Amino acid sequence: MGNERLTIDGERSNRTVTLAAEFGRMITAGHLLSGETLPIEKDIQTSRGVSRTVVREAMRHLAAKGLVSVGPKVGTRVRPRTEWNMLDADVMAWHLTAPVRRPFIEALYEMRLINEPAAARLASRRIDTQKAGRLTAALSGMRDNPRGSPELIAADLDFHRIVLEATGNPLLISLGALIERSLSVSFSLSWRQNPQDETVRQHERVMQAILAGDGEAAELFMRRLIESAFDDVIHALYANGEGEARSGELPDGRRAVEPRQTGVA
Repeated sequence: MGNERLTIDGERSNRTVTLAAEFGRMITAGHLLSGETLPIEKDIQTSRGVSRTVVREAMRHLAAKGLVSVGPKVGTRVRPRTEWNMLDADVMAWHLTAPVRRPFIEALYEMRLINEPAAARLASRRIDTQKAGRLTAALSGMRDNPRGSPELIAADLDFHRIVLEATGNPLLISLGALIERSLSVSFSLSWRQNPQDETVRQHERVMQAILAGDGEAAELFMRRLIESAFDDVIHALYANGEGEARSGELPDGRRAVEPRQTGVA
């Protein structure tokens, strides 16, 4: 009886997640606009072949992420984009599966440009021996694993996570954890675009500046790394049919500080 109950609960949970993801993708892709009402419970039950409990749990799931509001008389309505929890892992993943991803990628890299160069400067003053060793190991992982492999991308993520950890700032550390899923997707796109040796050299310049305690250089090299990574991601997206690339244009509309250097950040 216990195992049967667990099986039923597991199946319902899977259906709930699947249904929430279906509507989450429709909302983040703009197929359902702010203020629009979702179909009533009974219609969703009939069209998707799920129970009322699954529908209600899926809508609560979306409401917890700020995508919809649920009321007894007004039904389930899409909330304004400004009220969405954009750092929620599912919300970010749904944006990254949308037919047009550039606006979200621009916002992601703009946030990184605001935070990571300054974090590299802080890390140059605060990094300890243990984190310095981990940073060196992460760079080795980027150098030693095949381009675009899961191991290389994991090492790349580790590198940036360690820089944030080295600041000692708990909010910056949490920021890295929150955006990890989106970064893993954008990293996999970038690594298809660039020579591995140059990418490793870009990260090595950041690391050497941090370990040398040179905050100004650490900030500059991290900024250049993220700028070139953004250019690579945009090239990857346009190669997949998302329009014409504007090479070298950054999320804030500026041009890169120097001619394009391929790399992932």
